[in-house]
Amino acid sequence: MSLALGFDLGGTTVTAALVSEQGEILHSLDAPTPADQPAQATLDLMEKLFAELLAHTQESVVGIGMGIAGLINPYQGVVHTSPNLPLWQDVDLRSPLQKRFGLPVYLDNDVRAMALGELHFGAGQDAESMLCLTVGTGIGSAIVLKGEIHRGATLSAGEFGHITVVHQGGRLCGCGNTGCLETLAGTQGILLLARRYLERGQAPILAKKLAQGEKLMPRLVAEAAEAGDPGCIQVWNEVGTWLGSALAGAVNFLNPERIVIGGGIAQAGKLLFGPVRQTILTRAFALPAQSVQVLAAQLGPQAGIVGASVLARRGVKA
Repeated sequence: MSLALGFDLGGTTVTAALVSEQGEILHSLDAPTPADQPAQATLDLMEKLFAELLAHTQESVVGIGMGIAGLINPYQGVVHTSPNLPLWQDVDLRSPLQKRFGLPVYLDNDVRAMALGELHFGAGQDAESMLCLTVGTGIGSAIVLKGEIHRGATLSAGEFGHITVVHQGGRLCGCGNTGCLETLAGTQGILLLARRYLERGQAPILAKKLAQGEKLMPRLVAEAAEAGDPGCIQVWNEVGTWLGSALAGAVNFLNPERIVIGGGIAQAGKLLFGPVRQTILTRAFALPAQSVQVLAAQLGPQAGIVGASVLARRGVKA
């Protein structure tokens, strides 16, 4: 049996794992990300985690893959920018790691790594075409065409959260634009809607939970909706409609076999997926809308690590 080493470089945590050919995580370690230090500190940490993981196995490691948020050039192995690593600008990650480890090293955007995990071992298995979304604070996506990741001419394909859905009077987005999808269907959009219904007195169950000291977050809004809170049910209807409207355009444009949705917001389950599916059926052309499968991601927070192991084994396909 051969193993692959996967890294997930997040803003707060670096996770490393040994992954089998079947996508099973055999051993994993994590440590705080030295995000406020130069890239060298992260390289040293990765070497330390790798050495600790090797102590757990006698099997050979065939390669290293990693997923990192931001603008990544997977062909050159360069991190151009990353919101989680503000000191990183045009960092060549591949060359020093290959010298240190003596193994092939591949890296890509974190959402594309997630998509590879779902494509090979999760909800996207056997799909030739797929749109994979992660919905949380922001909304990212990865596009799969003919069984491979589509990265676009400038390697920036998949910025689904920055589709403009409100053309006048839209909220300011972190990207500097206004009216982006993630301002409505991401975490902050959900919380703004919830506060609106609280102010109107239309979210009594949520109000009671907050009065008991619980923190306002999407999970709490989902719990209140499941308990029958009318305002919170409407929050998810609105969020699902915004997301479904944008996805209807993607269905018409890409005609994917599957749409796989993960991330923290997807944990709302049928509260989100119901209006998403209904809006796609209403707004997209009938044949592709009826054909596309809208599925919850299966691998959860492990998707990125598992996808990184796929990168390690297969390399980056053009």
